[in-house]
Amino acid sequence: MMSWTPQPTAGVQVCFRGEEFVSRALINPVVRGCPACLREDLKSCPAAPQSQMVMRGDWQVRYVEVCLRHSQPLVPLWKIASPLARYDFATHLHSIADDVISGGLDRPRHQISSYDQWLDDRLSSGADPTWLATQPTDTAARFCQLLGGEMVRAKLGGTDDGRPARALGFDCARAGPDGLSQILLELASTAEGTQFSPKRAFGRLYRWLAHDMANDTRCDPYRDILREVIFQTWAVPADEPILGKSLSAPRLYSVLTAADELGRSAKTTRRMLEHFGIVDPEDNRPDARLTFHAKLAQPAFARARRLVVAKSMRQQLGVSVGQFEILVDKKVLEPAVPQSVSKLQWDIADADALLGDLTKDAVTVKGTDADWLPLGIAAARARVDIAHAIDAAREGVIKVALKDGLVGYAAICVRQSDINKLQEKPPELRSLGAFAKEIGLHNTGALTALFNAGHIKATKLFNPLTRRHGLYVTDADISAFHAKFTTPKLLSIPEKMDSRLIARNLINAGISRFSPDGQNFGPVYLIDDVKIAFSTKTIDKW
Repeated sequence: MMSWTPQPTAGVQVCFRGEEFVSRALINPVVRGCPACLREDLKSCPAAPQSQMVMRGDWQVRYVEVCLRHSQPLVPLWKIASPLARYDFATHLHSIADDVISGGLDRPRHQISSYDQWLDDRLSSGADPTWLATQPTDTAARFCQLLGGEMVRAKLGGTDDGRPARALGFDCARAGPDGLSQILLELASTAEGTQFSPKRAFGRLYRWLAHDMANDTRCDPYRDILREVIFQTWAVPADEPILGKSLSAPRLYSVLTAADELGRSAKTTRRMLEHFGIVDPEDNRPDARLTFHAKLAQPAFARARRLVVAKSMRQQLGVSVGQFEILVDKKVLEPAVPQSVSKLQWDIADADALLGDLTKDAVTVKGTDADWLPLGIAAARARVDIAHAIDAAREGVIKVALKDGLVGYAAICVRQSDINKLQEKPPELRSLGAFAKEIGLHNTGALTALFNAGHIKATKLFNPLTRRHGLYVTDADISAFHAKFTTPKLLSIPEKMDSRLIARNLINAGISRFSPDGQNFGPVYLIDDVKIAFSTKTIDKW
């Protein structure tokens, strides 16, 4: 009898069934009960109604929703503010006897849920095979009700199968932290709005843990689980308290918090993060909800903080605008981000790295020492690609010196003789232009046109002396040309006859230039056409 009677303890709690309960969970102006149970009491003996009807201890618990014996929801029997008057059971039971007998207090039957059976077992015998056995009945029941209520509000899967909210919450909580974390993550994903808002995501459940039960350590397990879900979902800044605890460093960043930390606009920050591969350009979540791992983003953050405009980059290197453009054109320096992402394109660390590589083994020489020339000037004189020269200096292939009184790139000098050794040999083949001159086609562009049309063969090669690509012919290519084509100059060589006279003879003989599909290749003739029109002796005589 005493265990079913709330016994006041320190604070605002009472002892009930051997456990601590918040007093308002048991002491309430509204007194509830099961009309069917009271009606059975009346039928049990002919005594006065107030003597027959018995109040049950579990009806006091506000988390109890239904009578398991009759599947009837508990209904309000009376509501009285004064405790002394409220618990005058004899008077109040007598006043409702007629309604109990007539069924006026009855409500439609409810299906008994897993939660209802669990709570009845906890109160009656203490039996509990679920994870909730480790938690007080008071907080466990309330947590299940609030969790289920938020699931219904968010319309999560399973909420349309007719189960009441309390059963939904219980079925998720019974398995323990893993199941709870999963459903809380689902609740977090349904939160609307662009801002960080666990209050919006978890509603009354969050307010209960954060405010109503803030000082009740019995709720710490629920707080710990929910807090961890919040840390996994939102970009919570360091030192911001969440359910009583905070992070020493951010675990997640959002585009919005990253923008605050970097001092950039959210728009620019988002473009940077997309460029660095931190966030997906196809991710259309708002800036506050698009999150990413803080540790993975630190290298990108460090680089973003170092970005400067081109002028600052030039000043760091100590180069002119022209020198800077050459270094960029040769890809010695490359922007960290394109201009479409940010006007701050250049990583100042790249300038420091270039200077550091070039000067790590450098000696210092006097400014008047004529043996040493600025790196760029020496490379230009030798027609050596500046990128090639810089690579050689970085790798120690050529010796580097720093001229006294100068700083940065301007101080870096090399010997001309060392740079000259970096010169590459031109192709050993004959250029197409040289061959064209030999056969009298150098002013016509005929050979290039023949190559482009696929009638002759040539090879495109890079000439390091001219720093250009050009067309070159092998002996086999030249032989193949002579086997198929001829020109007035070639025909005039044996007799040293003027090529113009040869051209007139060809016209008089009715021999046309090589021009398939009407395409003009200049004074080029098929050797077979010439042989048919003239005897070999005549050709030889020419």
